[in-house]
Amino acid sequence: MIKALFFDLDGTLLNSKKEISPTTRKTLEKCGNSGIKLYIATARPPLLKRMLSWDDSTLSLFDGGSYYNGGCIILGDQKAYAPISTDIVHKTIACVYQYDTLNIALQLEDEKHAFRFPLEEKGYKSWGVPADEALALDQISGLQTVKMLIFYENLIDSVTNIDNTLVSALRNMCRNRAQFYLDKEKCIVIMGSSVNKYESIEKMRISLGIEKDELAVFGDDINDIEMLSEYEYSVAMGNADDYVKSKAKYITLDNNVDGVHHAICNILNLA
Repeated sequence: MIKALFFDLDGTLLNSKKEISPTTRKTLEKCGNSGIKLYIATARPPLLKRMLSWDDSTLSLFDGGSYYNGGCIILGDQKAYAPISTDIVHKTIACVYQYDTLNIALQLEDEKHAFRFPLEEKGYKSWGVPADEALALDQISGLQTVKMLIFYENLIDSVTNIDNTLVSALRNMCRNRAQFYLDKEKCIVIMGSSVNKYESIEKMRISLGIEKDELAVFGDDINDIEMLSEYEYSVAMGNADDYVKSKAKYITLDNNVDGVHHAICNILNLA
């Protein structure tokens, strides 16, 4: 019996308008009312009120989640971070400074954010951070870094690929010391050494006292592969690429035609 569902957000639970459709929301409510716990598993920080304009009723659908690709776990009133080593943070910043217009964002404990360069106004909204709350890199002393992103422009509108030399250098530096992802050639993502969605879900699963075959996971992207590969009830969205789909046990419809609703009702038979 499935007791918990874990959802990626972008490209999975959210449609292209960054919304949970009314049909999917009603299905989530049915699951919650039947005693199934609902959790988020996202690369985003836990700033969904700001980033997605979620109200309290939407937030209350979920019992916690894995954020920053597993860099932060929230269960009830408990919050735990898995930070990047200070050495990796400093060395990464030094590498980025070799490129005049390359930006780096540090997502820090307590959901603080620091940037090498200020963003345009539209950029700050996508990060869920008011411009007057953003820190400079010389203001991060004493704060743990949960996730780093390296990019051009405001990230949301980046058209500039990351230099291959930098990609190779940072990948080698992170080997066995930090998690490294290259997202569509335009953004480097670095996290703690043992951080990914699967590892964070496992910590939550153990804390909740449920078995691996008592949960289901939903995802669509490369950062969902670990969790899609490890669970009996794993669902890839129809909009995922073929490699991601190959790692999941089930394939549903895409995120713009209520793929999550379809999977819950017609694949997992939960609602």
